[in-house]
Amino acid sequence: MIRVDELATLYIDIRDCHVCADMDREKALRLVQAVNTESDVFIISQALAASQLRKSGVNFFQPDGHLGSTGKSLERFLNCFRRTVYPQQDVTLPSGATIPRCNPGYVTVYNTEIAQCYPGRNARGTGDRAPTHQELETCVGRGFLMREVELIKPRLLLLMGKTSRDAFFDYVLKEHHPGSLTEHIRDLSNHGELPRFTLGDCSSAVLPIQHASGANPRFHSMLCDEDLAQLVKEVLYG
Repeated sequence: MIRVDELATLYIDIRDCHVCADMDREKALRLVQAVNTESDVFIISQALAASQLRKSGVNFFQPDGHLGSTGKSLERFLNCFRRTVYPQQDVTLPSGATIPRCNPGYVTVYNTEIAQCYPGRNARGTGDRAPTHQELETCVGRGFLMREVELIKPRLLLLMGKTSRDAFFDYVLKEHHPGSLTEHIRDLSNHGELPRFTLGDCSSAVLPIQHASGANPRFHSMLCDEDLAQLVKEVLYG
């Protein structure tokens, strides 16, 4: 119960933070009732998307209760080891739409972002702007991410996408990240064991993964890596 109260306070702090001038100020208060405080898998994304958590209060889900495209791709990966982005219970959104509970036997993962705001559209208007290094470092420096990790205490951290991987190594671990994201994932798969890092009072295995965009062919190739899936299962089921 204390953990839920602490998360609720943290989510208010995140919603009310507007330190970075170029970040969009709109972001819904995250819904604590959609969060599984016993999650053993903790996903770290790059930044808020335009119309999911920012609008609905629930990661990967749109205000109409439907799962977004990134969430659909990610769900395929998570289901390989009986994890899911769907909540443990039915969740009613501010819009009145309902997100149905997950399938029995699946465990809801936790998700957060390196940059806890929406960066806005890029200068060409063709997609979302990537957060700057300063914005990423500033958000990590505000302590939001570490507070979440220490409250959830996951067994496994998944760093989704290159920006998330780079920023986590640069600003949280303060260690060099080896090679490209694809090379990093391949080397871990070949090595046969995931590295562990101590974050506050939590020790977690860390695995970078490809971004679960439907347009990212590397993510779909990663889905076929049975050795990688086995590494995840060893961490979770040991």
